[in-house]
Parts: sequence; structure tokens; C-alpha cells
Amino acid sequence: MNLKVTAAIGTALAGVLLVPYLITSNAINTVSTVASNMTLADVACAAIDMKLGDGLMGLTSEQTRNAEIIISVGAKLPVRARVVAIATAMQESGLRNLDHGDRDSVGLFQQRPSQGWGSREEIMDPYYSSRQFYDHLVKVRDWQKMPVTDAAQAVQRSGFPDAYAKHENKAVQIVASSTQGGVHQINSATTGCSPLTTPASTNVSGYVSYALQQVGKPYVWGGTGPDGFDCSGLIVFAWRQMGYQLKIRTSQQMYDVSVPVKSGTEKTGDLIFAQFESGGPAHVMVVVKPGLLVEAPRTGLDVRVREYDASSEGLKFGRLPSSQMTAISAQA
Repeated sequence: MNLKVTAAIGTALAGVLLVPYLITSNAINTVSTVASNMTLADVACAAIDMKLGDGLMGLTSEQTRNAEIIISVGAKLPVRARVVAIATAMQESGLRNLDHGDRDSVGLFQQRPSQGWGSREEIMDPYYSSRQFYDHLVKVRDWQKMPVTDAAQAVQRSGFPDAYAKHENKAVQIVASSTQGGVHQINSATTGCSPLTTPASTNVSGYVSYALQQVGKPYVWGGTGPDGFDCSGLIVFAWRQMGYQLKIRTSQQMYDVSVPVKSGTEKTGDLIFAQFESGGPAHVMVVVKPGLLVEAPRTGLDVRVREYDASSEGLKFGRLPSSQMTAISAQA
């Protein structure tokens, strides 16, 4: 490794721990436990880079305002409660605070004064009706384990018990797009949606350090080290040195399972995807620090560190979830 590359690496890792260390299984298990308690494991995930506002998925200003009220009232409850509430209000009122309905039903959730939900005036207050919905929901036994439509039906006792299901995907998007939603996307076929507060992977500095130690080694198609690497092979190798075998191998697979990260918010260890084709990205790289990456570029170019510009290069970012890592007993 020449002095110029060494200097670049030293600058890149300022403030980042250089000494590699194993991620303990307890750390991964803790993340997985938090995720299983808080995520939407069996619902579709939301798109990223969207904010709840007028025009999102055709919502009017009234619908947007009501959605924000429902989400804010349920802010201290699990994310799933907010999705159930939004899906319910979408079916019952179209997220509108209706002053009419079947028999004496009114409001966002079409609650009935004659059924003990409160007075007509109270139910017409979106904050009140939202609190009433959540109060009834949390009293349903095992509601968090139920499909969204079943949880909604347990509260509403509708004549159309399966009707809420068709609103599930859009409800997730609405909650995710709210500033108070607390949902972030992970590929829905694998791990469901993860809370923003749960890291997708832990202790990435050691893995980045291992990747940087390969600078100067040749690009080898299909290579996973230690003597040569292709783009994704470099990432597989670096995590393997940390005591973890990735369940995925190619850049396309890594893209499919990664938590999308908005450009400008990427962190050390995040993945950078480029050269998009019909099957997905043909190239994957690693963020050393924002604006600087390490990669195994292509045949004829050795593993290197270089600067990047996300906008001009058409780059997308992602973060590998811990669910895609299997602990191995020894480095290989």
C-alpha cells in the first residue's frame, strides 16, 4: 500500500475505530429482539424519500391533516397500532371526519354514540375518536400478533370484516411518510419494516477497516478474497473477517434486502449501489465516510479508495440488516 493511499485511509477514518473486533451474538440478538417487538413483520413496506403532505397518494389536505392526528395520538404505541388505525379510518371514512354514516355512525372511525363511544360532539373531535380507537385496540388480546385487518375488525365489528386488508399497504406508506411514523423500509419478503431507531447492522467500523486493508489488491470476477475481489466479494470478505457470513452474495441481492438510505444521510459502512440495469445494480461499494468510498471497481483496476458524487453518478444507498448476517465460529 503506497503512502498516498495510506494517507487517504487515515483521513477517511478519522474518528472511526480502526481496530477490528467481533460483533457479539448478543448484540445482533438484541437488535433482532427489538425489531420483532416493534416492526411490521408481515406487512408490506413503504417507499422511501416521501413526506406526508398534500398530494401524497392522492390525499387531500383534509385527509392528510386527519392522518397526522391519528398518527400523533398513537405516537407512544407500537408502530403497528398506527397502521391499524390508519387502515381502519381509510375504510370507514376515507380519512374524512364525516358528520353522517350508517345509523348514528359519525367521525373518522364511524363510531356510534348509541354503542357507548361517546357523544356525537365528542366523536366528531378527531383527537377524541382516535384515542377511543386506540383504547379499544390495546384491550384486544394479542392484537399485535393479528393481521392488520383482523385487529381492525376486533375493534370495529364491521359487517365487512375483510375490507380493511385492501388499505394495509397504503396505510403503511402513510405512517412511514409521517414525521411521527417511526417506520423505515426493509425488503418486505425478508424482514418486514424496521423502526428508524433500530440500526440495520452494528459495529461497522471494523468491517470498513477490513475492506480498506484490501486496497491495492486486484479485481477478480467472482473473487471473495483474500487475494482478489469483485465488488460484492469485497463486502462478503470484510464481514467474514468480522465473524459474520452474509446470506446474500451479489450486488443485486444486497440491494434487494438493504434498508434504503436517503442520499446525504449515508454513514460509514453503508452500501452504495450503481450501474443500474433491468435486474438491479451491477456494482456495489462501501461508504468510508460521506463523499469517500472503497470499491473493487472492475477488471484492470485494483481495490481503491475514491471520492464520489451521488447526484452526478446516479448512486443509491442502503444499509444491510442484521438479519442477513449469520455468525460463524471462525474467520475463513
